[in-house]
Amino acid sequence: MYQTDMKNAEIFNKLLDKLYVNIKTEQIRAAESIRNEITEQEDAIRDERLLAKSMLYDARLEMLKGDLDKGEKLLEGAADAFALTAENLYYYHFFKGLLLYRQTKLQDAIVEFERAEPFLSVQIDHREVSDFYYKLAITYYYMKMTAFSVLNANKAIESALRYDQKLQLGKCLLLQGLNHMHMTDFRKAEELFQAALKHDVSESELQLPMYIYHNIGVLYFKQDQFEKAMGHFEKSMHYKHPEYYLKSLYYVTECCFRLGLKDRAMEHFTEGFALSKKRDEEAYKWMFAMLHKQFVDKDSFELVWREGIEYFQSIEDDNNVRHFSERLAKYYTDNHDFEKASRYYLLALK
Repeated sequence: MYQTDMKNAEIFNKLLDKLYVNIKTEQIRAAESIRNEITEQEDAIRDERLLAKSMLYDARLEMLKGDLDKGEKLLEGAADAFALTAENLYYYHFFKGLLLYRQTKLQDAIVEFERAEPFLSVQIDHREVSDFYYKLAITYYYMKMTAFSVLNANKAIESALRYDQKLQLGKCLLLQGLNHMHMTDFRKAEELFQAALKHDVSESELQLPMYIYHNIGVLYFKQDQFEKAMGHFEKSMHYKHPEYYLKSLYYVTECCFRLGLKDRAMEHFTEGFALSKKRDEEAYKWMFAMLHKQFVDKDSFELVWREGIEYFQSIEDDNNVRHFSERLAKYYTDNHDFEKASRYYLLALK
């Protein structure tokens, strides 16, 4: 009986390891297939440590699939049902940090990551290190704490190189490229983006090149190199990702307007505005409308842009508030309306 339990536990643990590898490389279909195998064997498992780990891994899988409510219930269910070992306490705090990150509660996410970090030393699988520091780094990135993001991304890169984690390395290089773009070190940012393209793992459902091409496009756009930018946005659109297709299409439309390709710009505008209405993407409806007022129906430009910025303030979309406020402030500066320019420059700095 004891030997049977040991054998079952050994097989079960190997399945859990396979499941977690697929979760970390964002291969959802493969992870769900393994999850089904695990479910079939759970009744034969008596080791609470393994059962708790299984439930915690389930929580991360559900979060990866986008079901944050189910992920949270599984996470708290594991904490309530089992006395968590040091290893499982690491997973609990780390995954709770990931949940809070997805809920855009970034400061709370950092607190959970800090609670998880001391338990990293008890991890048998040191390949976990890169994933942990990457998630910590990207949280700091969205908090605009670039120095902390760079520091932790470097830790993640060092570990990913040591264990030949190609997809993880590509994600880390992309993040460092974003950090350097934020610091306006465009040469270094491009170097990092190009390096990230060399570390794609094609079987992953993440489609890493799509994100890289989009951000190379943003990099060129920021430098007014609109033809180069447009080419990279179009490469990103090729992947037909629901969110990034629309995001890249918006930039392509503006590139066409700025290059004087009005007919082509209007084709993209018509597609983008219709798609944002079909998907009920209110933010993109405003963005495409504001673009149209900037380049076509200029008589109501100021009014629509002011209303658009107010909308982005109402949904706490700080990036778009900053982006459009800076541009409206420049418009007022160019037209010598310095009082309004000051107002929008101040808004952009908040």
